[in-house]
Amino acid sequence: MEKENLIFTLSGARGIIGKSFNAKIAKKIAIAYGLRLKSEDKRVIIGKDTRPSGKQIEEAVIEGLRELGFQVISLGICPTPIIIHAKNKHNIPGGIIITASHNPQEWNGLKLLSGNSFLSEFEIGQIANNFYKIEANSYSLIKKKQPEHVKTLDPFSDYIHDLFNFIDFKAIKKKNNLNVIIDPGGGTGKYATPKILERMGCNIKLINENLLINGSFPRGIEPIEPNLRDLAMEVWQSKYDLGLAFDADADRLALIGEDGVCYQEDIGLALITKYYLKNNMNSGRKGVFVTNLASSLRFEVIAEKYNAQVIRTPIGERFLAEKMKNLIEEKGLEREEYFILGGEGLCGGFMFPYFNNTRDGIFAAARIIEILVQKEERLSDLVGDLPKFYSHREKISIKKNIVIKLYSPDKKSL
Repeated sequence: MEKENLIFTLSGARGIIGKSFNAKIAKKIAIAYGLRLKSEDKRVIIGKDTRPSGKQIEEAVIEGLRELGFQVISLGICPTPIIIHAKNKHNIPGGIIITASHNPQEWNGLKLLSGNSFLSEFEIGQIANNFYKIEANSYSLIKKKQPEHVKTLDPFSDYIHDLFNFIDFKAIKKKNNLNVIIDPGGGTGKYATPKILERMGCNIKLINENLLINGSFPRGIEPIEPNLRDLAMEVWQSKYDLGLAFDADADRLALIGEDGVCYQEDIGLALITKYYLKNNMNSGRKGVFVTNLASSLRFEVIAEKYNAQVIRTPIGERFLAEKMKNLIEEKGLEREEYFILGGEGLCGGFMFPYFNNTRDGIFAAARIIEILVQKEERLSDLVGDLPKFYSHREKISIKKNIVIKLYSPDKKSL
């Protein structure tokens, strides 16, 4: 097992199944994570995406947590944003999501959550150090009395109920005659999105709904143009109004227009941001949009038009969530005075902290439907009204993982 290729990130750990990641490693990470949790409330919520390797990883994570005396609440296959919503709604201190998000099928990993949803750099460093110190035969030294059984709950009903507190779906349904194709890419987006959009009045068609017979995903997992050409062709040829595509855990959303165009990642985020900030203009609250350094300058142009402010953070979902949470809680920045939203332009991940302070492709999809219905315009026309900016993305490979070398118990940051 090539442990040196196991990657610890700001959100957890991931690796290639059978090479740098397997059930044994997942159990060790779960134990390392459990040793870091300080809460007296011994509940940890877990869920997973649709990857075939998820079942064995889930069993290992549950075993590791129960050996430490944690009460595990398992949601099974569930979108990442819905897992996080359930965790926060039920005030569960711990959370582990078994997913590699948009990464290829051979990858899997653990997204680790804290009481505030996302771990700090220091906490991730401690967990990484715990992991590398744990020996296979040391489990007996830390075993505790296990809870009798694994619990579960229904996260979907709560999520949909709370979502419709922010969206007037009855009013939208009266005006809505949109024909929409949903492409979950064999991922978790199929478990809530169709039901939500149908309740909003959309006529829905699903493609690439399930994994193939051999367990493979029906298309490339990341919702980017090369992987969405079949969806784009179907939308255009069948004269649908919109195509929606998700990654494996449904935290990312891509848009296909009625013209068959697959729009760049930040277009959906820009449309929602413009809609929110424009509607907020006469509320008496100052609009604040939080995004990372990789997002295009189109957000500054949109914000300036609607007398709003853009705040930039380092790259990483955790930094955005932390900044928005701090802004909302900070004295003088009450919800009545400021209107705060955010997102990562690089991946198009929209974040609305008053509902779910994480990237949420399902919530974003519902908002896009709302915008199309209320504006009574085609997606291509709405996109045409946005400020024109262009981006180029390039991956640079490194020969060996140097991030772990920067972690040490006495460091509080990278």
